[in-house]
Amino acid sequence: MIKKLAAEYVSKLRRMDITNASSLQEAIVVLEVFITSIKNITRARDRALVTEEIEIKREFTFNVAVAFEEFALNYSKLHLIGTRSSQVIDNHIMVLGIQKAYYENAGDFYLEDQELQASINVLSANFAKSDSLVVGIVYKDLHELLDLDQPIRNEDTRHLNSRIMCVAMDPKPNKLEANIILKFRNLRVDERKKACVFWKGFNRSSEGFSGGGCHVVESESNSEETVCSCNHLTHFAVLLDYNGSSGLTEEDETILEIITYVGLSLSIIGIIWTVILYSFLTDVHQPLSQIRLSLSVALGAGKFIFLVGINATENKASCITAAAFMQYFLMASFCWMLVEGFYLYLFVVKVYNITEKMHMYHVMSWGLPIVTVGISLCIAAGKDGIESFTSAKYCWLSYTNNLIWIFAAFMAFVEVLNILILVRVIKEMTTLVQPMGEDTHIKQIRLGFKTCAVMIPMMGITWLFGLLSPLHKAFAYIFTIFNSTQGFLIFFFHCVRNSQIKERLKRRMNAIFPSYEVGNSARKSSRVNASDVGKIRAVEMQSFDA
Repeated sequence: MIKKLAAEYVSKLRRMDITNASSLQEAIVVLEVFITSIKNITRARDRALVTEEIEIKREFTFNVAVAFEEFALNYSKLHLIGTRSSQVIDNHIMVLGIQKAYYENAGDFYLEDQELQASINVLSANFAKSDSLVVGIVYKDLHELLDLDQPIRNEDTRHLNSRIMCVAMDPKPNKLEANIILKFRNLRVDERKKACVFWKGFNRSSEGFSGGGCHVVESESNSEETVCSCNHLTHFAVLLDYNGSSGLTEEDETILEIITYVGLSLSIIGIIWTVILYSFLTDVHQPLSQIRLSLSVALGAGKFIFLVGINATENKASCITAAAFMQYFLMASFCWMLVEGFYLYLFVVKVYNITEKMHMYHVMSWGLPIVTVGISLCIAAGKDGIESFTSAKYCWLSYTNNLIWIFAAFMAFVEVLNILILVRVIKEMTTLVQPMGEDTHIKQIRLGFKTCAVMIPMMGITWLFGLLSPLHKAFAYIFTIFNSTQGFLIFFFHCVRNSQIKERLKRRMNAIFPSYEVGNSARKSSRVNASDVGKIRAVEMQSFDA
């Protein structure tokens, strides 16, 4: 019913005669009647709206609001001429401000409602070189249609805590030269964390609102007022976050971004060296070398695509392509992490070699992700269009169609299984190894910890911290640090500290440079670290490198 009603009022607004000088007032009346109608429909319901109905009401209410704002812009092009370059309308549903401005001599656009203690400020630096039309609206009761007492999304307890304000410009700048400043009077006086958000729509965001490009100006905000700074134009509001104590601040996000880029750069370098060393210094026909080469290639490709493509949101086709390839290679890397776990388990616990079955593992690890990516693309295309495959903020899987949970569920399954395998392997190793010395138990524990530290990067267990990151920002830091540097840790533990690779590298160097000696040539290592799993029963396992 709401869909049909909204479509009817959108059609009315678009059919109105824009040349009529009174048409703007008539459009305001149309919007007012729509708001009243929706309120009456909601009031008539004798039960609470379910989540789907709430989402429908929010989405189509904004559709009508957008149609009104488009009408206001088009109206202004015809009627704001000569000395009449601005207009302000203040009635019981909105404060509407329109300004026709010239870049050379225009002042800032400023609209204020003193009663509501709300204001919009658009700096003149954002105006076009010729002329610009700016429309600012403070809606007085539009927020009442968004079910204030209902959580904005099910998994969080976030509530709308302000009226809705809108800014629109024609021509719309590709990028604002200066942020728009919006001042809101909080509907609820509360000390908890506030979030500045804008309406993105349910086809792009699971809750309709997104915080991308907006932040709270903390120095000018308090429990009664919130000042927002945003780098784009749309509908703005303030959300009150009842779980705000565990949220990330803008400073946290900046730090995590720096950690991510530094860690990924180190990982890509480490992975390149891992591929080179395993290709030339190990037997590539052996299962362990094939597993680690395949894992390194998949993980390296996924991290490289993330590094260069995660922010390519300007071109939707490129964004979708980057997200699809990223999903494929990351899921392939998880498959190889699982194969690494199986290999470790079979060789240490079952004393069984998987050489004959490597072709099966190749088919599974490179083929299953293709099927999964294909299913994800089909779900997106069939439900909300292929564009809903990615989120609005990044070139990564969207929450809209729950596509992200396909990846998350697969990752969680692999890593939980690998944790069980690692626990079983450590138990087996500490049972087999009987260290000589006064405190056997402590040495076995030490061996178990070293095995765990060495194998965790290869088995990707730290990815599970990503599922815990919403609980506390400490998990977000742990997840970012360990997963951005995963490739470098693999290189360090399984190349730099690999006794077999070091020994073969020394022989290669001696063959090329006969006089070349590395360390004490008389010193022969009879020790194995956790990366030498293939020889784990042939060599005394207690002697991990310190």
